[in-house]
Amino acid sequence: MSHEIPGPAAERRGLTLVEVILVLALLVVIGAVSAPLLEGSFSRAGLNSAADLLRGVWSKARLAAMQSGKTHVFRFEPDGSRFQIIAFDELGLPEKNELEPDDPEESRKAVDILRLSASRLPDGVIFAAGEMATSSQANAVLGEMGGGPWSGPTMFRPDGTTTDASIVLANEQEQTLRVTLRGLTGISNAAEIDSEAEQ
Repeated sequence: MSHEIPGPAAERRGLTLVEVILVLALLVVIGAVSAPLLEGSFSRAGLNSAADLLRGVWSKARLAAMQSGKTHVFRFEPDGSRFQIIAFDELGLPEKNELEPDDPEESRKAVDILRLSASRLPDGVIFAAGEMATSSQANAVLGEMGGGPWSGPTMFRPDGTTTDASIVLANEQEQTLRVTLRGLTGISNAAEIDSEAEQ
């Protein structure tokens, strides 16, 4: 019978401390490089989600106007995240022109956001700017009250037409997205502002 003498490879069963430290150091470097990239992707996803929410709100306002036979109005809080949809005949009511105190502890479930009942954009996204076509009808109602805390109104009429609107959404990383509404067709679109400049 012959007995084989185990070689050095058979005796080695684990990793040395130096090898473990090298692997951990490599993982730290990979994490440091990928974390900002992932954060930017999540921020962009939140901005896209806000744009989709806004487009859904506009569709809801247009449908409400067509079904009720009454003009509806969309307004937002400049540099804030809140918005409202109201019937045009409620536009002059004082309580409709006030902002309720913002409650940071307010619980907002995902299902509430999907139902558009929260009346605000996702966390970390604000209405940075907005241009709405003027409406002499709305200006006559709002003229007596002043601008107030809300933006100018975007009108949704029973015949399906709207006033033109262009709103810029921004997040905490200063990424922006423009959402536009075409008055004649009521079709909305979202696009990055940089890509608009190239066209």
